[in-house]
Amino acid sequence: MERAERKEKEFHRRRTDILGQAEKVFAAKGFYGTTVAEIAGASGYAVGTIYHFFEGKEDLFTAMITEKMEAMYSEIRRAAEREKSTTGKIRALVSAQFRFVEKNREFCAIFIRRERTVFSEGNDALKKKIIVDYMDHISYLESVLSEGVSGGFLRQIPPRSTAFALAGMINSFIVSWMYTPGDEPLSSKADSLLDIFLKGAGIHEL
Repeated sequence: MERAERKEKEFHRRRTDILGQAEKVFAAKGFYGTTVAEIAGASGYAVGTIYHFFEGKEDLFTAMITEKMEAMYSEIRRAAEREKSTTGKIRALVSAQFRFVEKNREFCAIFIRRERTVFSEGNDALKKKIIVDYMDHISYLESVLSEGVSGGFLRQIPPRSTAFALAGMINSFIVSWMYTPGDEPLSSKADSLLDIFLKGAGIHEL
């Protein structure tokens, strides 16, 4: 049993190493400019080892994107669910997403700077997965905002529309930060976003 557990842990460790290095190569060279050999070289494994874990470059890219996005959405939910008030939940989910972007800037660059053609012309299963996960995230935001409407904290605006507005604001702040050089952390901009959003949607000022 212990041997099987060690083998499984080693399997996941190697797979994680490969995905981590692949992320850096994809961010630097783009999907089309990256080869499996380059990922193998960056991760320190033979090309054959890469194919032991993934069917090919597209499979590796799909796994990297979907697993990283799932991790981000999970972090956002965990942060929000630790809070009791609507304000606390909104603040926590914004801050959690900003922290994730700061820690995973290379991954986010794949979305923003490099791979729009991949998502528009590439793997249909990946596109569908991204859309489904995003809409599930919107539904989660909607549930948080619905609590605020029911409690009288937020105006009687359809929560789903407000959820899309909040997600759009978050994404706009992220894109702006990614494109704007400087040392100011993205997390420092959370208060500005919250001030704009809550004073626009809230009945009372904070």
